[in-house]
Amino acid sequence: MLQSLALNAADSARLALLGWPRQEGEPADLARAALRANARRELWAGSGHFHFMWAADFGKSLRGAWSALPEDYLGGLIDFMTDESARLGRVPSCFRAGRGFDMPWPRADGLPWLVFAHDWRRQKTGRAPDEARRKALQALLDAYAESHFEDGLIAPRVTGDWVDTVRRPSSTYNNLCALMMLRLAPGLGLHTNHDPDRMEAALMERRWRDGYLADAHQSEVPSADGAVAALYLGLGPASIRERLAEWLEGSGLLDPVPMSCAAGRDAADVPLLTRLAGGYHLSRWPHLGLMALNGLKRQGRDVSARRAVLEDLFRRRGQIVEAVDARGDPYRSPFLSCERGLSMAAGQYLELAAVDFPVSKLA
Repeated sequence: MLQSLALNAADSARLALLGWPRQEGEPADLARAALRANARRELWAGSGHFHFMWAADFGKSLRGAWSALPEDYLGGLIDFMTDESARLGRVPSCFRAGRGFDMPWPRADGLPWLVFAHDWRRQKTGRAPDEARRKALQALLDAYAESHFEDGLIAPRVTGDWVDTVRRPSSTYNNLCALMMLRLAPGLGLHTNHDPDRMEAALMERRWRDGYLADAHQSEVPSADGAVAALYLGLGPASIRERLAEWLEGSGLLDPVPMSCAAGRDAADVPLLTRLAGGYHLSRWPHLGLMALNGLKRQGRDVSARRAVLEDLFRRRGQIVEAVDARGDPYRSPFLSCERGLSMAAGQYLELAAVDFPVSKLA
């Protein structure tokens, strides 16, 4: 954490002194360049200061990154994450220098996205995990099921997810990631006593409101990232996904820049330390916007206008940016500035831009 804060502060100082670095090129060129620049010993999450590899970021970048980075490199990272997680007995949130660690605390979306990565490699290459890694994944799945599930859903005591400076009890996003994992597990030779159909039914029963999903346990706030995950991963009944697409398109979260995830909340709803950078947390997140557009595209929606907004943003900034305001200006402050060359945004853009990209097998 101290190293991460130091990297962020140093990058903010560099931006203040030298200005925002930019490159010339079309968005696809910028995305491929970002991924190739970040392809170090691990796939860095960003080019400026996110010099770690987050398990969930890696998974969200993978479909697009597969067209920009060597298959052996990405496959090696999937195997490395599996081996290191087996050593630790859990999937940590981050990886660096050949080891895994949690920052700022454990998260529940790591194992689901690692399972996703294994399944994606299986789809693309026909290569399933070898027996040793299949056993490692089975042990990780067994431990996850024992420690994370309660009464059919993720337990309220489980609070860590991709919004990693806000603790949300049993967030709908985490539940959808876990549901994805349960649906993909049999294809990898994994088994679990938790039935995905029953989990999906419980999730819809407890979190579905009239047209949207609630954000977390005992919450009535609409779940922006939950809607995105359901559409992107093809989870939930088809009728529910269509209602979610309608809600998301009419929510205002995708405009003027896709997208905000602050549905119904403001800076006062987040912890004190997080509130010190409230503008950052209330930003618009292009990676989430791209993920939303990929999900809407799978629903047969026309996303060309909103795609053009993000493409214009990337061209103007000369970077694949992490967080912007409603005008498209990157978030900057003396101690915390948004990242550039964000791997998961780059991967999501390449996925969206791929004309012949296959529909998710979950859809």
